[in-house]
Amino acid sequence: MKITSKKTYRIIKMVLDMKKFTQYEISKKGDLTFSLVNKVVNWLVSRGYVAKRTGHYELISPAAIFNLFPVYRKMKPYETFDVDLSHEEALEMLKGKGTLCLTTALSYYDAYFRDPAIRVYSEDKNLIKEIKNLPKGYTRIEFYKEDLSSKDSVKKDGKLLTDKTRTIIDLFCSNKAYAAERLVKKEWV
Repeated sequence: MKITSKKTYRIIKMVLDMKKFTQYEISKKGDLTFSLVNKVVNWLVSRGYVAKRTGHYELISPAAIFNLFPVYRKMKPYETFDVDLSHEEALEMLKGKGTLCLTTALSYYDAYFRDPAIRVYSEDKNLIKEIKNLPKGYTRIEFYKEDLSSKDSVKKDGKLLTDKTRTIIDLFCSNKAYAAERLVKKEWV
């Protein structure tokens, strides 16, 4: 099963977010056909990632599901710049023009892991042109193309960033699962 296909991804994400659920609940909330939800949930049960309980299903192995994503998806920036702006100035410049992701989004959920680079989902050509014309410096900005769902974002401190589940998925897909360890434990253990 390709878990990165649009509808399958929506089901998997809802399973990860809800932790305890019914197939009917996912079908209604996600506006998805019950047959597709049934197929995906049964596949998750057959792999031992989800368990059938009395009256509902329960997520029992979130890390195993997160580990499936890098099989189908790799995170590679399509543009990278090193600019002469402070970290805060760069974040302010990106405000409203993209969704912070990876370790940049992680810093809003967990103060432990720090990464000086700024990573963002954005395909704003004007923004890229503006950043390209800045003098060279030590603040790295990496741009990524949105490939799963642009609805996986939340607003924090006036900035748009990927939600917790999507941040973890992205970290696993960029070989940075170690950075997500504390957040995974906090949310699913």
